[in-house]
Amino acid sequence: MSEFQPQQSVTGHFDGKAREYFDWYALQNLEGHSFRIRKTRCMEALTKLQVGSSVADIGCGPATMVKELLDKGFNVVGTDIAPTMIEECKTRITDPRASFYVCPADNVPLPDATQDAISAMGLLEYLNDEPATLKEFYRLLKPGGIALLTYPHYWSPSRVWNRFTHLLARPILFVIRKGKKGPGVKHREYSLGPTLEMITHAGFKVDDVIFYNFKLGFRPLDTWFPKMFMHIAEALERFCRTPILRRIGTGFIVVAKKP
Repeated sequence: MSEFQPQQSVTGHFDGKAREYFDWYALQNLEGHSFRIRKTRCMEALTKLQVGSSVADIGCGPATMVKELLDKGFNVVGTDIAPTMIEECKTRITDPRASFYVCPADNVPLPDATQDAISAMGLLEYLNDEPATLKEFYRLLKPGGIALLTYPHYWSPSRVWNRFTHLLARPILFVIRKGKKGPGVKHREYSLGPTLEMITHAGFKVDDVIFYNFKLGFRPLDTWFPKMFMHIAEALERFCRTPILRRIGTGFIVVAKKP
């Protein structure tokens, strides 16, 4: 399999964002709303888990969802490839029901069939080997356990617009940067059908699909009127499962069960 991007670049990128990452959830714009509603929808998908259940938060960042999981009475394992993220976790969370590891998502140091649920928020789109990671999730889950898998939605209108405007601006950006690539890391965007096929091919049964972040403020309007478009997105979140309107969402969550 060809390499999507060097994973050390991903590690370095998120190490550099560890101190500020948590603050993004408080932003009063569409970006902050996207982070918040994604976490909310993932937590809603775990409401049927019993107190004392084991949850692995893979790609946990600086423990962005760990406190909420602990508050529900779960035992939590958080993992991340970025060491500084795990340092932040250990600083923020001292509850003995939580433990943290620096490791890649496809090689988690936990025994087989020990987790009732796995959360993977904002993770899969950065990885080189998604099938290996899904296989690892399948290994970790108990029979009947669920995996919460989040994906950027390729066909959301705002992402289509962003790709179009970026294509138009590419010659200008090339001149400004003098041919050099911009900073940061790449991430994939996903169509729903092929994504569900990949998940079922890994052995999972798809239980639910939930779209989120109904972004109608296209660039640059979303930066000119951030709160207005954030409130519009909040009002439209009720359509997260509506067959047609849900496709406006910039991301979707797949709830996948291990048979």
